[in-house]
Amino acid sequence: MILALLSAATAVAHAQTLDVFESHGNMHYAMVPTDKAQDTQYLERAAYKFCQDQNKGSCRVKIWSDSLDKPTGQPHHTRYDENQLAEYMRGYGGATEGILFNCKMVKNASRCYQR
Repeated sequence: MILALLSAATAVAHAQTLDVFESHGNMHYAMVPTDKAQDTQYLERAAYKFCQDQNKGSCRVKIWSDSLDKPTGQPHHTRYDENQLAEYMRGYGGATEGILFNCKMVKNASRCYQR
């Protein structure tokens, strides 16, 4: 029974991860599975966990669905701003810790930076 609980907890921990494909200092670019793109709790928990694991004072994560190709180059093409799902910030430029969603993409979100 304990082994089953441990296995389940491990599966959940692995399931709530981000595919971070690029980092610049405390700014990170990540993707989530397409089936999780509308799950606001998943997005927030995964970003929070990632930032906790970084063990730094500030952390900022921009999140897209893996149904898109990965944005590359600086600056990213404007379609990536339009298709970004969310942005998580912790201790970044005086911003409040938390996540804001692109409510054009994440329809059930209430904390939006874009409608």
